[in-house]
Amino acid sequence: MKMNRMRFLLPILILALGAGFLYWMNQLFNNSAVVRDFFCGTSSAGEVLGQVDPLSPNSIAARGELTGRISMLIFSAITVLQFVAFGVAWCVLGSIRSSADSFKLKLRQLENADIFFDVPLYVGLFGTVSAFLVMTFSPQSSRLIAYSSTLIGIIFSLILRVVMLYPFRKKLLAGNENGEAGK
Repeated sequence: MKMNRMRFLLPILILALGAGFLYWMNQLFNNSAVVRDFFCGTSSAGEVLGQVDPLSPNSIAARGELTGRISMLIFSAITVLQFVAFGVAWCVLGSIRSSADSFKLKLRQLENADIFFDVPLYVGLFGTVSAFLVMTFSPQSSRLIAYSSTLIGIIFSLILRVVMLYPFRKKLLAGNENGEAGK
């Protein structure tokens, strides 16, 4: 019963946290010149394209802010995807750890679930490719997206493999060698 409730509540929690992160990033973009400059580049409020009103949506500054906002949303979505990938891998590892299967079967399940520990790297690669698409409009923010998504993917994959997977696998191998049964 507790596991069924957890399977229902965890996606809701992840969606709520992801939506909260997107809202928070949007608020930072709207209210912080530093965050806006990260995604838009240096402020070019006085530049306009041809003979247009400086407050017109056709001005270079307005277009820069639009591409900056799109870049911020891409960055935020990729960051949320990184946390979702980490959460899924953590849940898969937890379900294998809490199962009442034998050591040998748990080791085989870990081999089968190996792809989940690489998903943060793939999401980071997706972020890098997305950054190349953004580069056409905003070179400044594309570098931020590429470097941060790759870095987060590497860090999350290392945490999953070195801190969580390796000790559990080592424990299973030691238990299998001793011929103990159970967890």
